[in-house]
Amino acid sequence: MRDLDLSIDGELFRVSGRRQPGGAISYDFAWRNGPSQGTYGFTANFGAEASEARLAVEARTFVTAFYGAVGIGETDFPDHVAAGDHDADD
Repeated sequence: MRDLDLSIDGELFRVSGRRQPGGAISYDFAWRNGPSQGTYGFTANFGAEASEARLAVEARTFVTAFYGAVGIGETDFPDHVAAGDHDADD
């Protein structure tokens, strides 16, 4: 499994797949321009290999929840600004 770079509305993810001992595949999403100097992310578990489109859906769902009304973005990471919210001069 090769690493995959995804861009979701300017949010950049490096996705790495790894096989679990039981054979299932997990995908680690490292949020490259996310909070905590790019060390924040999440893991999604699938029974088999996922397509790039499926991985993009996972990342988009995560970003939407993170910045959503009940998401942890503003509360836990008040200094983090969404990629789409940066001024053109930044």
